[in-house]
Amino acid sequence: MGLNDLNLDYDGNNVCITIKSKVSLIFRIFLISSNLVLAGMIILAIVLSMPAFTLAIVMLLLFSLRYTLWNLYGREKLTINKRLVSYSHSCLFFKTHLHTKRIGKRLTVVPYELYGQGKVRMVNIVFEACNVNNVPENVYEFSLPVRVEQAEMISYMLSLLYLNKVNFDFNKTKICAN
Repeated sequence: MGLNDLNLDYDGNNVCITIKSKVSLIFRIFLISSNLVLAGMIILAIVLSMPAFTLAIVMLLLFSLRYTLWNLYGREKLTINKRLVSYSHSCLFFKTHLHTKRIGKRLTVVPYELYGQGKVRMVNIVFEACNVNNVPENVYEFSLPVRVEQAEMISYMLSLLYLNKVNFDFNKTKICAN
């Protein structure tokens, strides 16, 4: 499993999280070559006039192409403010519509499924919020895993979002010199 690229942006009102899929060169070569082999099988099945086999391989190729595009070009974008969570997925030419969900009092980050050996330890992240009855519910779940340090940074950014802000403007401070 490769390390996915994570971008965090915080502007005081919103936290924007973008995760881009990143896979190793060997896995890229395997995905592309398996799609080429399936395309060759389709051509061979058409030449030998085997319609049922052709249809089955076409369905398998479509599934394989979707999986390949997601692993090579997949991207998740999540925008969080104090009241809403908005997310969308994109995969090269394919993009989902922007989905928005309301959150209650507070949003929490719950890392789960810790896996990886040695230095790189990866987790999946679930964002939970309390509904009107104070029952926690899953608002969003990342499909791409992140490192443990990145999950802690996301949690820290959300704590900054819900923190009451105090502005310190040192230009307006009166200085008394006795």
